[in-house]
Amino acid sequence: MTVPWPGWAFRITSTVAAVMLFDQAVFAGQFLSGTYDSLLVHRENATYAGISVLVSLVAAVLVLRPGRGPWLPLAATLGVFGMVALQIVFGFERALTLHVPLGVLTILCAAAIAVWAWRFRWAA
Repeated sequence: MTVPWPGWAFRITSTVAAVMLFDQAVFAGQFLSGTYDSLLVHRENATYAGISVLVSLVAAVLVLRPGRGPWLPLAATLGVFGMVALQIVFGFERALTLHVPLGVLTILCAAAIAVWAWRFRWAA
């Protein structure tokens, strides 16, 4: 089955976003293990992870129009983008009791979106 180009764009961008968000947990874990420079890497990678989610959001729009695909990728990616925005606020406020669980949820949602993108049967 042939996947239309908006589907491929969404597959790639959602996978990159999920990996970059997972990296956030790795950098946070390194910081907690005593590699204190990892906090700076965690902060910098948050910017790039947010940009990757935004690019994936654009790809989700392309899935819907002109791709004539489902609305689910757009709604789900918009939700993850909102969670990333909250993560930034909670992180800079050092509200770790909110930042950590929301980070786990954000990674799980981003991974679920990427898995969906690869398993969905795209219409030609």
